[in-house]
Amino acid sequence: AATGLMNLTFMQFLSKHFGVFLGKVNGLGADDNTFAHDYHTTFLNSGLSFNSTLALAPFTAYGGGFVILPWDGAVFTVSALDPSGTATNNDLSDAFNDGVLVAAEGRVTIKPFGLVGHQLLGGLWSNKERISLVQDPSNIGRTVLNQQFPRLVDPGPVLARFLERFFPSLLVPTQPLTQVGYTWSVYYNFDQYLWSPAGVPDRGIGVFFRFGASDGVANPIKYAYNVGIGAKGLWSWRPCDTFGIGWARTELSDNFVPFLRQQLRLGLGHEDAIELYYNAAITPWLTAALDLQLINQALERTLNASGAQ
Repeated sequence: AATGLMNLTFMQFLSKHFGVFLGKVNGLGADDNTFAHDYHTTFLNSGLSFNSTLALAPFTAYGGGFVILPWDGAVFTVSALDPSGTATNNDLSDAFNDGVLVAAEGRVTIKPFGLVGHQLLGGLWSNKERISLVQDPSNIGRTVLNQQFPRLVDPGPVLARFLERFFPSLLVPTQPLTQVGYTWSVYYNFDQYLWSPAGVPDRGIGVFFRFGASDGVANPIKYAYNVGIGAKGLWSWRPCDTFGIGWARTELSDNFVPFLRQQLRLGLGHEDAIELYYNAAITPWLTAALDLQLINQALERTLNASGAQ
């Protein structure tokens, strides 16, 4: 177990519409969505809570940037962050040692027919040197064991077991790993209430949608989508209850271990998830949640005593 610092920032507005911030920034605040963002109160599955194409963005990192409020209901940010930031490393001397991650995002509130919604567009780019997914098969063992994706479960140990069983010679590297000096992701989402009680714009039922795309060279996730329905305080006698149902698809890059895919038919094309949840407020500080998830995993085979199945 470890304790980490996720967020400690200092912000100062220099005018009504422009401000600056500096410190250790919580990266999970990006890509906000009214119905599908906060895993504490909405969906638990990461494919529905976040955009998977941000797999190489750190959870938290030192950095700073600008906040622009051009009109009421619009927020634009531009930031420069340490691409290797972690919650447990608070040494400022390590920041930006291996490059920079630049991120920009804009979120605008809209009110068609008097119903609140949001449109969000963002992107990031980094020049940190990373292991490329495009490798000679003779280096595949080193590739899967050395790659790290901050927001994804480490696939290396699982894939290494397949190599140990079927291609042990590929665990011994024969040449230096190919590196790539860039990565990028772009993402979009919207949420829109379809009905709200009179005078209560932040309650009711609505829809959401999210899409992302990445380079697919350093990033194992090429595309990500999710869509669904969310509700907050749908009934007047249960004003703090929330509900949601959604579907998410995560598509892996064709560059991600193509040799293993072809030789062992591992799948690794895409993963689908359907989730249904209901959060019932018992007291202002206590809720009870029911959650159902149906997941069609990207990895389609497992290992047993006799081999892969």
